[in-house]
Amino acid sequence: MRKLVMVFALGAMLGSCGSDAADIDVASLDSPCGCTEAAISVMDEMIALVAEAKDLGEDASEDDQKDITAKGEALQAKMTEIETKCVGDLAAEKAGDDCEAKKNLPKKMEEYGKALSGM
Repeated sequence: MRKLVMVFALGAMLGSCGSDAADIDVASLDSPCGCTEAAISVMDEMIALVAEAKDLGEDASEDDQKDITAKGEALQAKMTEIETKCVGDLAAEKAGDDCEAKKNLPKKMEEYGKALSGM
């Protein structure tokens, strides 16, 4: 189980620089702040998924492992979709100083890294 989660987590971390992330309509993202908010939403779910995997432990059932893997793959796909869309003028760096998500992104990335390091 641990190796399975680590593979997901590493992929998610390498692919990543409120609401259910699956419901994010990436095509409608039209601002750097909106893109950053979407990325943070996905990262929040990734952090929660890592915690869930840790709670299940190495003795997790095969169904639980499959569920964690499926959720991880879906989150990674959503993050990739956001990253593909949110480049150039939509990149997080282009968000204004009034964008709270831009201020929170480095902290969120650090939080995610810490969640992974405790595995």
